[in-house]
Amino acid sequence: MKRYQRGFLLILGIFFLIGCKGNVSVDEAYNAIRPVKQLELPDQIEENFVVIIENVADEGTSYKNRVDLYINGHKINPDWLVSNVQNKYVYRMRMRPGYYELKAYYNAYVGWGEDKYEILSEELIRIQHDKRTVVTADIVKKPNGEPVNKKMYFTAKFEDFTKETKKRQDSEPVEIDSFIDLQINTVPEHAQIIIDDKVVGQSPLRYKVTRNEDHIIQISAPGYRTKTKFIDHAKMGSQNIYHVIQELEKE
Repeated sequence: MKRYQRGFLLILGIFFLIGCKGNVSVDEAYNAIRPVKQLELPDQIEENFVVIIENVADEGTSYKNRVDLYINGHKINPDWLVSNVQNKYVYRMRMRPGYYELKAYYNAYVGWGEDKYEILSEELIRIQHDKRTVVTADIVKKPNGEPVNKKMYFTAKFEDFTKETKKRQDSEPVEIDSFIDLQINTVPEHAQIIIDDKVVGQSPLRYKVTRNEDHIIQISAPGYRTKTKFIDHAKMGSQNIYHVIQELEKE
């Protein structure tokens, strides 16, 4: 009889141990305990991810240059018709909150063929449901369209969603800043730059000028012929940066 009692108590003990999954401390709770049902964030309504790549193609030596964007290995097709002189690529997307791998390729016609240059992110891109992640890259190029840096990097920032911003985007035209940045790169570097008869520094440099006026740039360096460039304000468009790339001729 005692033998049966001991067996019965043993069985009860086993069921008790199975029912109790073990004690967990406060610090261990996060990793040890899983929810019965996983909660999900609400559907993403706002465009919470924007990728902007500038200075891609133009009517000069960068004609037909283009960009390919990849997220987690998936190529992202633009939602607009890309032209052969598309200078600025803007991808606006709704993404599930989380971390993503972001990569782009700048395809440039240099010499006899097309070369490919990477634009990378130094870390995974974080995308949230309550903020907009804006990732940007500005391609700085040599006069032949080849990038100055063989490997380029994105920069990321976060913006708040606001009703005022959304209302302005939906019902009002976008206000264009009355000033624009001139990004001036030269070969050789450290050339003296004069804009509208004012010495502004040495290349490479970025200088702010009025958008609705024409400008004259003088570029000079010892041992090279001085170059004067006329900047037609009509070609500036609505872009934030206007790139000027000039290779000087030796005397």
